Parts: sequence; C-alpha cells; structure tokens
Amino acid sequence: MLRKAILPLALLALTACNSTGGVANPFVKEKPFVATPVPADFAVIVDENHDTYYARQHIRQTVSAADAMSQTIYTTRRDYNDSISNQFSQETPLSPVQLQNMWNDVARYNLMQGSSLWINWLSDADLYKRNSYSLQIRANGQTRTYTATNGFSGNLRPLMLEIDAVRLP
Repeated sequence: MLRKAILPLALLALTACNSTGGVANPFVKEKPFVATPVPADFAVIVDENHDTYYARQHIRQTVSAADAMSQTIYTTRRDYNDSISNQFSQETPLSPVQLQNMWNDVARYNLMQGSSLWINWLSDADLYKRNSYSLQIRANGQTRTYTATNGFSGNLRPLMLEIDAVRLP
C-alpha cells in the first residue's frame, strides 16, 4: 500500500511547488495580482562584490523612487596594496513604469515580509570566482536585507533582473 501511495504523493509535491520557490496548493485557484502605488520612500540598494584571483570589483547601485534615479558606483581595487585602481559612477533616470515594475515584484513575491528562497550551494567552481550580493529593500518605513553568493534565485530573481536592466546601455 505504501508503494502505491509514494508516486501520487511525489507528483502532488512537485505540482505544489511554484516557479519562484514557494509552495502553493495545486487545488486552489491562484488569485490575480493587484498592483498598488509605489511608496514615496521605496528604495533598493544592491551591493555586489566580484572577487577573482586577479581583480576585485565592487558595484553599489541605489534605486530610489523619491528622485526616480538609479546611481551606480563601480570600484575596482588592486590586490597588491589594496588601493583603488578605477572608480566611476553612472546615473540613470527611471521611468514610472520601471519603478512600478520593481515595486510590483516586491509586493507580488512578498519580499518585505520575508520571502522563501531557493539556496545556491557553494561548489569548487565558485572558489575561482566568488560573487557576493547584498540586497536591501526599503519601503513604508521598513527595511529588509537579503544576502546571496553567486547569484540570486527564487523570488528575488525577477526584482534583480529589473534592477540589472537599468545598468544596460
């Protein structure tokens, strides 16, 4: 009897997982998402460290709804004496649609209350090039911080794609 129940239970468990890492009841119809206005104090701060054996780069991007701007500072450091070899910044104006899409991702995936995440495990290949990320979301007087190694996954991926698209020429 137990063998007969294993296959249907395994299939039910697979169908209960949604594409962003959360668990959903497959028998309940999903409610449509209703967008809300972007809060005036909405901001996203992304800190990226890209470390290899030959270079270290730090990227800090600040997206702010108050001034509808994205400011990105790129810093490259020397390993020899830990000095800055190159630093420049880039400012990009944001459209209301871009800000609304970022806020929709925060609200849709419940990122302010602690969304569930898939985990990227550290492997031997990651020792050659280690990328660490810190994402801080501020809205409605609250702050939520996420950290990840070698890329975001799960519910943070759509928001990070929106933020990375701002840097593209």
